[in-house]
Amino acid sequence: MTDGLEKDNMIKNKGMKKIALLVTVIFSYFGVFAQDCKIQNTDNYGDDSVNCRKNFALYTGYLKQKNYADAAIFWGKTQQKCPQLKSNLYANGTYIYKQLVKEKKKAKAADVNLYRDTLYNIYDKWFENFGQCNKTKVSLAKDIIYVNDQKNFPKAYALYKEVVENEPAIITSTDVKYYFVYTGMYMLKTGKIECEEFLSNYEALSAICENNIAQGKKVEKFNNVQNILDKKLGETPCASCDKLEEIYSAKYNNDPENMDQIRKIFSSLSNNKCTESKLYLTLLDKVLNDPDNPPTAKDLFSAAVADYRRKDFTKAESRFNRALSISEDEIQNQKIYEILYDIAFNKKQYKKGFDIAGKLSDNCDANDKRARIVAASSSSFGNSALNKSLIYCLALKYAANSCGKTTSTALNSWKGQLLPKSELIMLDIESGSSQQVPFWGQNVELKTRD
Repeated sequence: MTDGLEKDNMIKNKGMKKIALLVTVIFSYFGVFAQDCKIQNTDNYGDDSVNCRKNFALYTGYLKQKNYADAAIFWGKTQQKCPQLKSNLYANGTYIYKQLVKEKKKAKAADVNLYRDTLYNIYDKWFENFGQCNKTKVSLAKDIIYVNDQKNFPKAYALYKEVVENEPAIITSTDVKYYFVYTGMYMLKTGKIECEEFLSNYEALSAICENNIAQGKKVEKFNNVQNILDKKLGETPCASCDKLEEIYSAKYNNDPENMDQIRKIFSSLSNNKCTESKLYLTLLDKVLNDPDNPPTAKDLFSAAVADYRRKDFTKAESRFNRALSISEDEIQNQKIYEILYDIAFNKKQYKKGFDIAGKLSDNCDANDKRARIVAASSSSFGNSALNKSLIYCLALKYAANSCGKTTSTALNSWKGQLLPKSELIMLDIESGSSQQVPFWGQNVELKTRD
């Protein structure tokens, strides 16, 4: 490519030697990882400020009009006249060429790779003029993925990995997804990394998600991307319990007193339902009983979930309540209430489950759960046709406020349990009258099935 990156010159210079030289230069910059970021407070119009300003006005005007082909011509002239104008010059240049690559791909143009190489050349010049900024490295990694240049996915992976290790605060939820789902999965599937490194990436990215969620930063986005990480990990052979235990046993044996590492391993085993192994039980004892490192709410939550899956409801309930007593994570607390409700339901603790349902932040879900546990109580307290009918009337009352979450199957079943009008007449009870529901002590309007 010639200096300035002008479109006409770019099209003319298709020789393989030039492209090979360009790729060599690009790779040399990929390989540089030191953070050396130039900060510039004022615009630098260079020695020929008149032509710099003129070309700058032309390229930005075309860019606003989304005329990317002409914007590219005058962007190249601007970069040639004032290469250190401002860092945003290169941000705009990469955006222009990304759009051109997109257009070329859509048109199935033969020269699409030349435009993609020019995109990389702009990053080349960005690094040259403004240093090895981590934000620029992340932008380059993201753009390699954006243009779907799989041959350079290892380079994108290396860039992301270096920034995650050295400046995780600038990693966005999109970066987490791109690093793990695109480059990480690619590296694993092609055998360029092993499960141990893949799991290490998972842990580092989960920590970034957890940290942002704890600070209230774009909570929904980081929660969503954490779910994506969990799903993608589960699709790999790295998530099998045998593989996890093999990798984590070696880590633990190398540093058995490192509580930070122990907690991470413990959490990962819990999340992947690997709770029956000797390693898990060893870590469980350490996490919950270390006097110098009292268990966190997350530790207790993980342990309780494992107990719940083993159907040890009593121990699970105790640990969930301990977690609630110290937790400030409302999302985790809501998950706990969901499971505590299910435990109460299974133990036929109807009023307890009813009260727990009231702690859910989603009123529709709360009313659905209230309806279901009220209906379930009919097997224990519906000792007459009338009492059973009253219990189902109460269940239907709460279901009416569940915003459609109570299934039509359940509703039809409950309605079928109501007494017909003819039986109410025989009992000398008026349809529509207010009656007290046995066990629940609440009044409800008596309805009939017909």
